[in-house]
Amino acid sequence: MWSDVRQLAATLVWVCLVVPGPGHAAPVPVAPDAAPFAAWVAFERLAPAQRAEFERTFVDAVLAHQVFQFPPGGLPASQARELLLDDDTLLLSSGRRLWNKELLHQPGLAGKFCYLHSGLCWRRLFEVRVAIDGQPAVIYDNQYRILRAPSHTVVEYHLDPVRVEEYKFITADDRAATVYRVRSSDNRAHRVTLDVLSQYLPMPQGHPSPALPLLGSGTYQSLPIFAYLDAPDFSVVDATAVQLRRTIDVPADGAVVEAQVAVSFETNARPAAPVPLPPDLLGQHQRDYNLWFARNVPYFDAADPGFKIMWYYRWWVVRFNLVEADTADLRGYRFYEGKLGFDNQISFAVPAQLKDLTYLRNPTFGRDHVRNAYANLSPVGAVVDPPGSPYWGEMYSQWIAQALAEFHRVHPLPTSDLAPLVQAAARDVRAWMTTFDPDGDGLPQRNIPRITGYDLDILSFWYFCGLRLDLSVQPPDMERVDFASFVYANATAVAELARSLADAPLAAEFDALAQRIRAAALGSLWDDGTRFFYPQRAGDGARAWVRELHGFFPFTTRLAPDEPRYVGALDKFVDPGEFWARFPPVITSLEHYKRWTWEMDGLTRNIAPHPISMGARTLIQALKHYHGHHVTPAHFMELMRRYNALVYPGVNPFDPYWRPNVHEYYSKWEPYQPSPRPKPSDISHDFHSMYPSLVVEGVVGLTPRTDDKIELQPAALDWPHFALAGLRYRAHDLTIVWDRPDGDVRYPDHAEGFSLAIDGRRVFTRPQLGHVIYDPATNTTEEVATGALPTPGS
Repeated sequence: MWSDVRQLAATLVWVCLVVPGPGHAAPVPVAPDAAPFAAWVAFERLAPAQRAEFERTFVDAVLAHQVFQFPPGGLPASQARELLLDDDTLLLSSGRRLWNKELLHQPGLAGKFCYLHSGLCWRRLFEVRVAIDGQPAVIYDNQYRILRAPSHTVVEYHLDPVRVEEYKFITADDRAATVYRVRSSDNRAHRVTLDVLSQYLPMPQGHPSPALPLLGSGTYQSLPIFAYLDAPDFSVVDATAVQLRRTIDVPADGAVVEAQVAVSFETNARPAAPVPLPPDLLGQHQRDYNLWFARNVPYFDAADPGFKIMWYYRWWVVRFNLVEADTADLRGYRFYEGKLGFDNQISFAVPAQLKDLTYLRNPTFGRDHVRNAYANLSPVGAVVDPPGSPYWGEMYSQWIAQALAEFHRVHPLPTSDLAPLVQAAARDVRAWMTTFDPDGDGLPQRNIPRITGYDLDILSFWYFCGLRLDLSVQPPDMERVDFASFVYANATAVAELARSLADAPLAAEFDALAQRIRAAALGSLWDDGTRFFYPQRAGDGARAWVRELHGFFPFTTRLAPDEPRYVGALDKFVDPGEFWARFPPVITSLEHYKRWTWEMDGLTRNIAPHPISMGARTLIQALKHYHGHHVTPAHFMELMRRYNALVYPGVNPFDPYWRPNVHEYYSKWEPYQPSPRPKPSDISHDFHSMYPSLVVEGVVGLTPRTDDKIELQPAALDWPHFALAGLRYRAHDLTIVWDRPDGDVRYPDHAEGFSLAIDGRRVFTRPQLGHVIYDPATNTTEEVATGALPTPGS
């Protein structure tokens, strides 16, 4: 088995670099068992031996990678040490409520396992000790190898004269498990003893007197918890110390003997009769885990392998940060900003999360997530953090309603679901325009830097504090461009959604409110001399002359009119002297960063995935809705390539796409820093920025519309090919394919060129990429001339 896994890992780079092979117009229904990814693999060119594995566990195959537990030989010492990454001590699989934050490299499951929130974690579920022919096995660091895949981590222990493969994973139903596969390596029979050592687990509001197999029970956030230790065919050695034992007769012929151990976290007490583990626990888990992606994620193939692996990695980030539970503050599906930090639904991240959730095939995930956001309103009516853990009670600046409106364009919600969300969104907007606009000038104001989500990196808050960051000083109330832009976006979204509900009075109210905010922002926050938007002090209207990323948010939200007076600001976005830095866009313009001393550590968090993804969304809006600027599709694609490069660690000389990791932020990125790589923050695999939605709406160019027309405007104009299949759009499956007409047919089931299929039926093929609109009602395709005005409905 280990040789098969190693071969699977070795295909990682190769798979991303190969030319895709035969394809189908649209994915066939997912087969739950043998080949759920058959439709995906049809786009790939794979050897016959690989095809079956990829059809069964495509996501594992693409994202599997080696873990280095000590510096490998054959490399310079400094380079070898860089391959030892802290977050490799982590299981990538997770359950509805259970996940792992740290995994010790030892047999068993020890480290840090958290349930529902990081306020409830256990350091040790169980340890396993091995004895061979009566002698204890001591495991040294050169006696094992580790491969990590999304569904499991496998460790091979070389304990001559036997080999032990240990598979560690967490199932969807919150079972933390290990499976041991033991075989002889010297053609002799052996007796292997496995000792499992555990403990009775402390539980919140714990119930007394646990007894095997019950390790503990209690209540957390009003949910009952029961933890059971399951180990089929093991005998109890000591129930007081919780020690189980099983002796395995290992045959000489190399046949594999298997043992299973698991701690199951359940919400109901078990009946008296024991519940056995499934006989093929690992196989069942691996199938179920991969099946989630086959059922919910569209297939994507890219000419640039960096985009392809990032696509599947970012969908893994979505899956990893998914939690399912009904608590007082959150119901159904929820997505944390990061299970490895900020393990709560934090409103700042919700719109970015909802944009990506829009392109899961099942709209329930996004619907539940936005329901949870609007279920937690402050006494003044604004969206507030849910009171789970951690909890800041903060009312962040956000654009949730705008993301909801765009979600509704892709997955139209029934009135019963949509109406209460629109009413909650309306209350949120009204709160920002009353409580947070005390002078009634149409510009919301706050004095808390962190409510922007960018914390202390928003230097304009400190402009009136002597250009000096001083945490002992209370910044003044600021009327900011991002506040105005996001409230404007939410107001226009409420109006759009109200029209879909035939609520004319509500639509009229919020159309008027949006226009009031726009007039105030254009009148007070725009500067004709420098052609940019700036914040101002609320008390006297004094302008903070700092160009920040939020100065582009009027274009992100389309508050800024498409007029020459304003669109020239977009040129600063792609100016290397302003925002187009090594990893664009920076939060604060390089012009200010280089010229002023802020007494900070080099603006160490001036780059981060969230502002980069907001910058990419801004470029999409600029390309689709604004004219007369220097922004091109090539700028968007270059930004995305640099975004990819930031997320790859770039330390494996044999694999440039080795195990991506999106951190909260990055520091020490400036050219004068000694390291060529930015320093990542301590928080890994964050879900607080966008990526899949940027691929769908930017790279492939889908524009979500309020009508049934399908509008495509790809930015990947320099790519020879791409394919996006199984994209669920307004209750239909879209397959979008580009194969440059050069005589080399990359997708044999598709003619060369740019084509769209709906529910498996090809509706157009064109010889070149371009801006096109297909109308299903008339079965006609309109080619939009470059530079034409945006079309109604988009």
